[in-house]
Amino acid sequence: MSAMKTAQQAIDLILHQGLRETKARHSNVLKLEKTIPGQQNKQGAIAMYRSKAQMAKSWGTIYTSKEAVYDNYATSTHWTPNVFNYLTYTDAAKHYVKGAKEQNLSQINTLVVDVDYRDAEERQAKFAEVWDTAMLDVQFMPTLILATQKGYHIYYVFDEPVFVRRHANGKLPAVRAAKAIAKSLKDFYAQKLPAVDVTCNSFGVFRVPRPDNIEYFEPKMTVDFQALMTWSINFANDQPQIKPQTIQRSFMARRTSRQIDQPWFQALINQTDIDQNVGYGRHNTIFTLALACYSSNVSQAQCFDILDEFNSNLTHPLATQHVQKVINDAYSGQFHAASREYVNALLETWVPDADRRVYLQRSQTTWYKYAKPRTERVNSHVNEWQADLMAYFNQRTSQDNNWFTRTSLRHISKELNICLGSLTKALKELIDQGLVYREKGHGRQATMFATRSSLLQHAMALKQAQRLNYWLMVARFFDPTEQLLALQRFSLTSDPNTTEFEQLRLVDTG
Repeated sequence: MSAMKTAQQAIDLILHQGLRETKARHSNVLKLEKTIPGQQNKQGAIAMYRSKAQMAKSWGTIYTSKEAVYDNYATSTHWTPNVFNYLTYTDAAKHYVKGAKEQNLSQINTLVVDVDYRDAEERQAKFAEVWDTAMLDVQFMPTLILATQKGYHIYYVFDEPVFVRRHANGKLPAVRAAKAIAKSLKDFYAQKLPAVDVTCNSFGVFRVPRPDNIEYFEPKMTVDFQALMTWSINFANDQPQIKPQTIQRSFMARRTSRQIDQPWFQALINQTDIDQNVGYGRHNTIFTLALACYSSNVSQAQCFDILDEFNSNLTHPLATQHVQKVINDAYSGQFHAASREYVNALLETWVPDADRRVYLQRSQTTWYKYAKPRTERVNSHVNEWQADLMAYFNQRTSQDNNWFTRTSLRHISKELNICLGSLTKALKELIDQGLVYREKGHGRQATMFATRSSLLQHAMALKQAQRLNYWLMVARFFDPTEQLLALQRFSLTSDPNTTEFEQLRLVDTG
């Protein structure tokens, strides 16, 4: 595929069906555009800019069809990849664009992480660091990486667009949820790459895909919005929230303040109009309340009684089995407590303004997240066991000077002081996430373990140039576990004939 076709494919993938396929007038395409039932009159708009200087002045062009975008993307540098309901010009000459505000969003197609270095030379020198972070450290692989003048734009494109709907109270739950996810992504990257711009507008203007700036593109690697939101919640819960200057005060409050005793819990549990919603609906409310019960040492049975009554009082309740499943997830040990960021989002969405002000006044000095140090706890969380396992495998592979290590579950259990049941559970989740590969030994031979990082680094270290492109090819066809299996098999030999044969096996000949 030519570079121009690749850029157009990336644009089409990002936009989904947010714009018309053809121009309303003067179209060069003869075929009739297919319409979606109930959406015949729905037409979104994006803006494109021909230079960064023009973008800074909002001097751009509005497009409402993909055909027009394809005709002009090669001469543009920036665009709004998320679609707005409408955009207008502020002057008669039609130069200055107005309306690119989050309140005017029609659909959210992608989230972008902006990495910005001092100059182009540093950008090129840091590419390997950006690549390793995007491909190895984040659970979700990016769809697209574009080179900017001094950095990179890392696109996470949703497999389905997130449509923005305004709630009866005027709030935009989808926007709020997407902003929380974008914040988690930027914060995570910032821990690895200090050059990440954590303040950039999540739904703003970014580089447009062009033949001369695409560093990586894999159309199969789109992201599920709900899965990314679950990762975001987990990440937010794991972040420290106690500031050094409040340590003494939080110690005094720790003995008396539980999350179920805090005003926000009562404010949410007394609401009856919470309905299905994108991002912050019934599921997320029940999950947050269940986490508060879990962190407050409420038994799971008692938690079910509390939330079953809450659910029954809702105007549109969930099925009982769904409530039970949400509570099981909250008590699985993967999460610590309800996150302040998500509690605030739920309050803003569902609690009336007057009640919320009362909550804030009463809660200024009572919000703390009291996570005991692990050394003071009897039980560990699943994510802590997983971190122990990843550190253990990385240390063993480093010591063995190889991309894998051979050991047994009993030996790991003894080394890390984890019971076999908990170890098996944590290991299974790592394998399902595609972070660890396991191959059981034959006879008396010990089981072989490898991490995705060790496999990929081993493959990239081999001399054949084809191996550098292998990961991009294999990711198109396999789920995470199969990716590891194929990558392990591909790395076992450096014979060129075998390499060619293995690559042919990946080609979809159907």
